[in-house]
Amino acid sequence: QPKTENEYQVYYKRAVCYYSLEKFSEALTDINTVIEKYPTPQAKLLRAYINQALEDYEAQLTDLNELISLNPDSPEMIQWRASVLMESGKYKEAQEDIRWLLQRQQSPQLKAYLGLTYYYLEDPDSALMMFDEIIQEEPGFTPSYVYAASLCLDEGAYELALKYIDKGLQKEPDNTTLLFYQGIALVETDMTKEGCRCLTKAFNAGNDDVAEYLKEYCYK
Repeated sequence: QPKTENEYQVYYKRAVCYYSLEKFSEALTDINTVIEKYPTPQAKLLRAYINQALEDYEAQLTDLNELISLNPDSPEMIQWRASVLMESGKYKEAQEDIRWLLQRQQSPQLKAYLGLTYYYLEDPDSALMMFDEIIQEEPGFTPSYVYAASLCLDEGAYELALKYIDKGLQKEPDNTTLLFYQGIALVETDMTKEGCRCLTKAFNAGNDDVAEYLKEYCYK
């Protein structure tokens, strides 16, 4: 157990080394020892990074909330917290952070995340409206077609899914996720031959998620 401030500094530096070496449990032990005596923002930030690597969402949020309270206008910290809230399923709270960010910077990726929060909160209509808005404003942003198509597939709206997929493939013809979704939508609308062709193309391009669908629909 360290006794002097210099010894605590050694523990902090060792925590940094452990983190760099991806020895996250050891890093966490050392930084917790430091924070017990010196709960500085710098130490809390390092602990947040360590807990990010450990995928401990609640621990990350505890430190992020404190750091943001000290610097409430930091877009980087707010964006980090929004991503943690998304990963931990706290979509309502994530929406607040994403809206805050969108007031300060217009970003198709942020809007897409907002759309996803609506979908995860079982409001697919609002989600689709958001994806449509992105497509209108930023037609070259391919993820919006992927998210919209995925939503439509989940809802069983295969014809609508195909419309988004076709538009997306016009922008990015080799997008393996869109080819995968195209295969599913075609198979589900009784166009099995064309669907299997798309699934095979996606599989050959490296999308391993396709394998089960190929077995189920195409290799009977």
